Amino acid sequence: MCTLLPAGRSAKAMIAINEDNLFAIIIKGSLGLMAVLALTGWALFSLQAGLGALAGGCIAIANFFWIRNVLQRILGLMPANATTYAQLRYIARLGITGVLLYLIITSGWFSLAGLFVGLSVIVINIIVLSLYSAIRAGG
Repeated sequence: MCTLLPAGRSAKAMIAINEDNLFAIIIKGSLGLMAVLALTGWALFSLQAGLGALAGGCIAIANFFWIRNVLQRILGLMPANATTYAQLRYIARLGITGVLLYLIITSGWFSLAGLFVGLSVIVINIIVLSLYSAIRAGG
């Protein structure tokens, strides 16, 4: 278990990062990172860069939600049904994501670099959280 201590807070106000709240912490951190990246892209580069980061972040977070939902449902099914369920949901998620990315890329309203940065928000957040947890644990 890792603890997160915000600046200027006492030990009583520590937020424990555990299995129960890890998903919420990843989502909140990713939403915050997406907002920062979108605003930074818009302010420093162009509106298209900001929109690209925003669109990519929304797709990444939606995929993360969808994967979690599918995994929770699979754990409650019989093994034979779980395989088919997982395969169909994977194909549906991949297809919908592919169509969305195609529409975003071909629209001309979004920067491709901003889109790639936005698609990375979950990965960046998990890496930062892992490094933070390792440092706090003394590793």
